[in-house]
Amino acid sequence: MESKISERIIKKYPKMGESSKRLADYIVKNSTQITEQTLAQLAENSNVSLATVSRFAKDMGYHSFSQFKWALSNQVEKNVTAIEEISEEDSPKAVVKKVLSANIETLTETFDLMDDKDLYLARDLIVNARSLSFFGMGGSNIVAFDAYHRFLRVPLPVLYNTEYHMALMQASKLNGQDCAIIISHTGSNKDTLIIAETLKKKKVPMIIITSTPKSTLTNYGDVCFFSISKALHYRSKAFLSMTSQLAITECLYMVTAQYFGKNADNVFDNLQDTITKRHS
Repeated sequence: MESKISERIIKKYPKMGESSKRLADYIVKNSTQITEQTLAQLAENSNVSLATVSRFAKDMGYHSFSQFKWALSNQVEKNVTAIEEISEEDSPKAVVKKVLSANIETLTETFDLMDDKDLYLARDLIVNARSLSFFGMGGSNIVAFDAYHRFLRVPLPVLYNTEYHMALMQASKLNGQDCAIIISHTGSNKDTLIIAETLKKKKVPMIIITSTPKSTLTNYGDVCFFSISKALHYRSKAFLSMTSQLAITECLYMVTAQYFGKNADNVFDNLQDTITKRHS
C-alpha cells in the first residue's frame, strides 16, 4: 500500500535538512492552500529556494512538483471526511463504529510508516543486547509495562520500573551493550528527555516510539517508529496513539520472538509451567 504524503513527511522528517523541514512544516499546516500555489509561490511562502521545493517533491517519490501537487490535492479531498466526529446524538453502536474505524485507520497508517530496514535494525539492537529496558511516562508508561510483559517471553533479560526515580537509576546503570525502548506520545516530556539524555551519555542504543516526528526525543533514537493518532470528539489523540504504540511494541516483540525461534518457545513454556503450578 502506498503511503500518504503526510505519512511520508512524518517518516522522513527527522533526517531532513533545515530548509526541507521548514518546507515540510509549511505543507503540513497549509495543505489545502498549497494546491493553488505555483512552485515559485510555495518557495516564497515557505522561505525556501526553488531547488528545495523541487528536491522535496522528488524525495517524496514524485517526478516533479506538478505531480506532487496533484497527489496532495487528491489526498486533501479524501481526508476532508476521513474521520467521523462523535456527536451527542449518536447511538452507542454508532459511537463504537466511529471509535473502531478511527482505530483501524490509525493502525493502517502506522503500518504504512514501518519498513523492513527499521524493523531489522530494531530487531538486531534488541536480540544482541545484554538487556532490554522499557521507559515511558503517563499513558506511555502503560504501554512500556505491556511491552515489558510481552518481552518476558523471550530469552533476554528485560527491565522496567514504574516509579520515575527508580527508572532513572535503572537508566544510569546501562551501557552500550544494552538497549532501551522509550515511548512518548509527545516526545517532549521533560522526565522522558532526562532519561534519554542519561542513556545517551551511557551510549545506550535507543528505539524511540512517538507520535511527534519533530520532537526532541527523536534526536536520541538509533531507530524511530511513529504512532499515528487520530482526533475524535470526546477522545484525545493520546488514547488513539496508545493503540498504535501497543501495536508497534507487539510487532517488535513478534519479530524478536521469530528470531529466537525455539528458544523463545522454551521460555514461554517454562513461564506457563510456573504459572500453572501456582494454580494447581
